[in-house]
Amino acid sequence: MAGVAYIGVGSNLGDAFENCLQGVIAVIGNERATFVALSSLYRTSPVSPVAQADFLNCALKIAWRSTPRELLSFLREVETGLGRDRAVRFGPRTLDLDILFFDDLVLDAPGLTIPHPRLHQRKFALVPCLEIDPNLIHPRFRRPLVEYLNEIGDEQKIASFGRIPADRIGVAGAVNTEGNTSG
Repeated sequence: MAGVAYIGVGSNLGDAFENCLQGVIAVIGNERATFVALSSLYRTSPVSPVAQADFLNCALKIAWRSTPRELLSFLREVETGLGRDRAVRFGPRTLDLDILFFDDLVLDAPGLTIPHPRLHQRKFALVPCLEIDPNLIHPRFRRPLVEYLNEIGDEQKIASFGRIPADRIGVAGAVNTEGNTSG
């Protein structure tokens, strides 16, 4: 099974910008992945019972030539390779890579739920996805993603942080959002 995946990228430990950059480079450098789009970076408040620093978050859109399960396994390898420690659930992390969408797939399997089960409750996931495609529809609930933003309170803070330059990810003339070339 091949398809188009949206991957949430986040970090709040160490050099968060560099961690996100290295995560994006690792993902698009895999032979099964083809870069499609990358959102801006956003500084976001943590949505967690664990006290921690703000995150940098973005969304990466790729074409993936394998299964969602293999994508998840690969993303976990990238996280571990960049120092992710899973000792504290919802705790701070050097790198967090989550499958947000995989085509219009709705999947509930052990260890893998697509779309991400809390995507519609998280500004840090919604805003970057909507930047890439403002017309995204949640495949499970069949509602436009933009509708969920109005349902999330102001306690979830999000502010634009800027972009990862296209030349830093090795994609000449990269399209960061559908139809808008940026670098």
